Amino acid sequence: MSDTAPSDHRTRVAADRREKTRARLVQSAIPVFAEKGVDASVIDDVIAAAGVSRGTFYNYFQSNRDLLIAVNHQLGDELILVVKETVAGFPDPAERVAAGIGLLIQVTRDKPLLARFVAKCGLDTAGPSSLVYQYLADQIQKGIDEGRFLPCPLPIALDMLAGATLCAVLRISQGGVSDQHGPEVVNMILRGLGLNAHDAQTLAAKPLPHLDIQAACSLMSSTSQAQG
Repeated sequence: MSDTAPSDHRTRVAADRREKTRARLVQSAIPVFAEKGVDASVIDDVIAAAGVSRGTFYNYFQSNRDLLIAVNHQLGDELILVVKETVAGFPDPAERVAAGIGLLIQVTRDKPLLARFVAKCGLDTAGPSSLVYQYLADQIQKGIDEGRFLPCPLPIALDMLAGATLCAVLRISQGGVSDQHGPEVVNMILRGLGLNAHDAQTLAAKPLPHLDIQAACSLMSSTSQAQG
């Protein structure tokens, strides 16, 4: 018993240290990818930002691509979880979709570095393995089942929604869009899903609920520090 307890403690400490090191690498990657692009070789920059050795980096990730996937998954999953919780009280799936997309676009307006990162990642941000994709698929299907959206193949609806949202973020990352850009995109997405003009405009124009993204998403701290 006396030998097991210290061994268990050392195992827990080592696991905790590994998790913290991996999290530091992922957090350090967002501003680097946003500045230099996802196709560039940024390993040295991430290593410098995280304050670790090259050998330590390769203990966790084998390539730029592995790191990008890890960042994408964590960031997307954190964002959609807080958005999902924020809009969960809306009984109408069309309103949940409208508010959810509106919030995702608003976050990128508030966080220019995040907008640049998402724009550089492109469709990798909302791939089929992400919670973003899974959540939106569920909401669109509910809207179809309840007669709020027109019946259509789910992959087509998702392609339309994801494409419009990511293009909106790309424009935001380039600057110069109006405050109405997000609501107008949401309006057209809802029309594309089958809502009538009045309902689409009404939902798109509704004030968005408060979203405490900074408190909910650990990766937001890295974007704020880089922009500060």
